[in-house]
Amino acid sequence: MIFEEYREDARRRHQSKLWLNLLTLLLLAGSLGAQAQTTGRIDGTLLDAASQQPLPFAGVVLLRASDSTFVTGAQSLESGAFALEKVPLGSYVLKATVVGYRTGLRAVSLTAAASELHLGPLRLRTAATKLAEVVVKGERAIVTDNLDKKVIDVTKDLTATGGTAVDVLQNVPSVTVDQSGAVSLRGSTNVRILVDGKPTGVTLDQLPASSIQNIEVVTNPSSRYDAEGSAGIINIVLKKERQDGLNGQASATAGTGRKYNTSLSLNYHQGKFNVFGSYDWRDDRRTGYGSVRQRSETATGAVVLNQDRTGVFRGVSHAVRLGFDYALTPDQTLTLTVQPRYNSQNNREEIISNQTNLTTGDRPSLGNTTRYNTNAGAAKQADFSLDYRRIWPEQKGRELTANVVYTPVHSDIGVNSTVDYRDQPTGYQQQQFDTQNDLASAQLDYVRPVGEKGRYELGAKSISRRSDDDYRFISQPALAYNPSNRFIYHEFIQSVYGTYANVAGAFNYQFGLRLEQTDTRGDLVANVPAPSFTRSYFSLFPSAVLAYDVSKEHRVQLSYSRRVQRPSADELNPFPDRSDPLNLRAGNTELRPEFVHSLELGDQHFFGAGSSVSATAFYRLEENTITNIRDPLFFDVITNSIVTNTTRLNVGQETNYGLEAVVSAPLTSIWKVSLNASAFRRIIKGSAPTNVDFNTSNFVYTSRLNTTVSPTKLLDLQLSANYRSPVVSVQGQRLTQFNADFAAKYSVLKEKGSLTLRVSDIFNTLQFNFNAAGTGFESVARNKRESRIAYLGFSYRFGNGSAAPRPKRKEEPADERGFE
Repeated sequence: MIFEEYREDARRRHQSKLWLNLLTLLLLAGSLGAQAQTTGRIDGTLLDAASQQPLPFAGVVLLRASDSTFVTGAQSLESGAFALEKVPLGSYVLKATVVGYRTGLRAVSLTAAASELHLGPLRLRTAATKLAEVVVKGERAIVTDNLDKKVIDVTKDLTATGGTAVDVLQNVPSVTVDQSGAVSLRGSTNVRILVDGKPTGVTLDQLPASSIQNIEVVTNPSSRYDAEGSAGIINIVLKKERQDGLNGQASATAGTGRKYNTSLSLNYHQGKFNVFGSYDWRDDRRTGYGSVRQRSETATGAVVLNQDRTGVFRGVSHAVRLGFDYALTPDQTLTLTVQPRYNSQNNREEIISNQTNLTTGDRPSLGNTTRYNTNAGAAKQADFSLDYRRIWPEQKGRELTANVVYTPVHSDIGVNSTVDYRDQPTGYQQQQFDTQNDLASAQLDYVRPVGEKGRYELGAKSISRRSDDDYRFISQPALAYNPSNRFIYHEFIQSVYGTYANVAGAFNYQFGLRLEQTDTRGDLVANVPAPSFTRSYFSLFPSAVLAYDVSKEHRVQLSYSRRVQRPSADELNPFPDRSDPLNLRAGNTELRPEFVHSLELGDQHFFGAGSSVSATAFYRLEENTITNIRDPLFFDVITNSIVTNTTRLNVGQETNYGLEAVVSAPLTSIWKVSLNASAFRRIIKGSAPTNVDFNTSNFVYTSRLNTTVSPTKLLDLQLSANYRSPVVSVQGQRLTQFNADFAAKYSVLKEKGSLTLRVSDIFNTLQFNFNAAGTGFESVARNKRESRIAYLGFSYRFGNGSAAPRPKRKEEPADERGFE
């Protein structure tokens, strides 16, 4: 009986244990099921609020709403897309940070009913848009490294205040500008200059610095870019306000030696419309002088030329920019921009020439003169552009863009000369340059995502260029042969391209191919008509990028591209420029395009507090190198004399390889430093008429230092210094250049206004000197342009965003104002 009761009790206990185990399993399964439902996903795409372009490699973190503790984070892809996976359900704050942009913060929450959150496009405003020159007050240009370009925010560059794009580019890494405004990128002048991603007829000295937001330097462009520009691309991005209501800025600057500049920019944004406009007036006077000392060996003995020139050069410009954005639908935008410009010049120059044959003592009249040149004229031009953009919010990264650009340029310049000969009556000459250039292009681009992280791009473009140069020459006494002429040149480029990009673990890669068909025609019209010439060639331009993310702050990148430099109309025009009859300059109809292979290996490392280090090793091989060749024994049939003639020739190949580094760091809370330095070897091999065979090379060193100190919250002091060592050419070398600039800025009127003092080239050391040598000649040329100038300027901001309270010196607190 007892045994049966024990057995019954054991059976009950066993049954209870089974129910308990079953209940435990059910609870465990329930808990696992509940756990499966306690995580979710958040995704979105970061865009620039002004340009609507993706913001790659941005930091996105999720903070707990209750105590702001870190939960998880990610980095945006090149398309701007990001995703946060396996996020526990709850309430959070999404924080997005990008260098040069306001920090954006948005409240988000995940629930069991809504465990996935698709935020769509998140548009970040730039730091300068709302707190222009306040949050980053006095800070040097911020350099952001993207997959295929460097983006430099130049809005805080005090040393360009009141200047032009030439002054801005002087402080951009990898870039140098000479006395004529010619831009070099890593020692090469074959640079493609764009404004807002489009070709333009404006010259750099006609583009006011106050209108520029960013400079994009693309040293190894992908196939989506035009292949033209063997050294790379520099894209000048203009300012564009998008705040609601009316906003604007007015400024005025005066410089020593009667230099003046005023500008006004306005923007009105309401609903679907965004209207913008600006006007810039500039009156710039510069003095300059130069000299040439040349010795040539002729059949009758050594001939020495000593030439000195002095002058005053004045340019007056009026630049207008008008446009509007209109949102056709929430997903489609239309933009129309018109930019007319008028530029006049009035220059006076005196050239004293003395030419002597050391063997015979002969001093020809042509070579012993005092020439007075008066150069006056004007150029009228405009840029018309129409842009269309469509996005698909349900497909992040999908985009269709189209644009049409038309740029007519007409210039009419006259040069009147009075020539005092040594033993002849005074002569009078008149040269008239009438030039009409027309550039038109149409482009279509389509981007579509593939999978979670991939995308492909397809596009087509058509470019038409026409140049008509009409040169008229009148002389008293009349010459035996009138050199008046006309050169008409047409160039047509048709292209298509495709690229594919994706991510595989820590690797990002992109491959592309561009196909271009080029057709050109030149017509030579002169007293004795010359035959026309045509060129037609098809080219392939591949590109590739492979990047490896060592960590969120460290990236290594390898890239390759093939590019082309086509000769311009000026380089092909065979008729000589006779502004200086002893030193002629002419083009060459036989020129062929240059082709370049470019390889880069870069290492980018970002640290806290805005510090970064970037190092790039590069290699460029240029085929069919085009360069200037001087012939000092050129017989001029018009003047019946031996003169110097400079023309352009394909001479062989050029190789450049070296290393470039960019370091940016705040040394203290009030002191920031940016340093850019490069060292590369330049090798030129080939042959030319005056040098049968040559092999010349040298090491080139460049450095650029910018430092900013903010002793008070209202005062900024900035000092910049630039150095470039000699650079060899086929027939000599460009000598050392050095200059230093200083600027100070003081905020007034509750920080709506600012006073700026700027002194360019404070030590007056900026010169452009050249040594040249070849078979039978050697020469030294010195050129000095007025460069030590003091500027005093005042600017005032007004509108809805002009009175924003000034935050503390430390980093701006994150808030939703960063998102548009």
